[in-house]
Amino acid sequence: MKFMLGAYRFLGAKGLRFVLYPIVFFFFAFAPGVRSVSRAYLRRVATFYGKSSPRPRDTFRHIVSFCFSMVEKIAAWSGDIDLDNIRFHDDGVNDLIAGLESGRGAVIICSHMGNAEILRALATHNKTKVTRKFMVTSIVDFSGTAQFNRLIEEISPNSMMNLVSARDIGVDTVLDLQSRLAAGDLLVIAGDRTSATSQGKTETLSFLGETAEFPQGAFILASLMDAPVYFMFGVREDDMDPLSLYDMHVIRARTDFAGSRKERKQKIRSMIEEYIAHLERLCGDHPLQWYNFYDFWRKSNK
Repeated sequence: MKFMLGAYRFLGAKGLRFVLYPIVFFFFAFAPGVRSVSRAYLRRVATFYGKSSPRPRDTFRHIVSFCFSMVEKIAAWSGDIDLDNIRFHDDGVNDLIAGLESGRGAVIICSHMGNAEILRALATHNKTKVTRKFMVTSIVDFSGTAQFNRLIEEISPNSMMNLVSARDIGVDTVLDLQSRLAAGDLLVIAGDRTSATSQGKTETLSFLGETAEFPQGAFILASLMDAPVYFMFGVREDDMDPLSLYDMHVIRARTDFAGSRKERKQKIRSMIEEYIAHLERLCGDHPLQWYNFYDFWRKSNK
């Protein structure tokens, strides 16, 4: 990652993409576990959508695509990505912008599809379609991202100011997050990554034709926030081009948490089902841009 940062500063994104290929090939050759997981995931996508089976080179391209996403994150935090690089759609984005303009905060549930980091980087650099400045607070699991976070902090020292550890959420944290939303800020959390803290707190649902466990945490937190919830996905138009335009999808969740506490459990499950439907669609359109390099289906298949 240090090499990538230095190479990016010297060569830019256009030059760095050529340097990455031999590095990725070396990693690809000596990481059989990653190859196996990638191949199994790509095969699930192909089977689910009735497409041809993935070829061996598709696994290599999957890893290259992931490395390109790292380049994009470096570019975003360096201030080198602008709104001109992003294509918005006629979905929930205007509703989200109107809410932020009026001082209404929102919960964003993102994923490991594409590049969710761009949103936080653009807001930090005050490059948004909202005329007032707002903050983005991200809920993250620091245990798996420590090295990357240190790299981003080196690029943009302010990047770590609004991160909250997923392992340390308690009553005080919830109250603090509620106050941030009341002030018109955004709260961002991923909904597709299980961890040690997710054990026993998952919903088992069908994803790409097989049952998988999705963490409840992001959706439970959303249910406590008394704020609108949106699903957000940012994907490259061209899987294999780090200079490609980004498609930003912003979809307001249909499920809301008004009503009794007894209904909350079913509503949380309904919101996860909504989320999965959008994630499946994007996996079909851009299979090389889902970056969960572990067996996402392993627990439910034991």
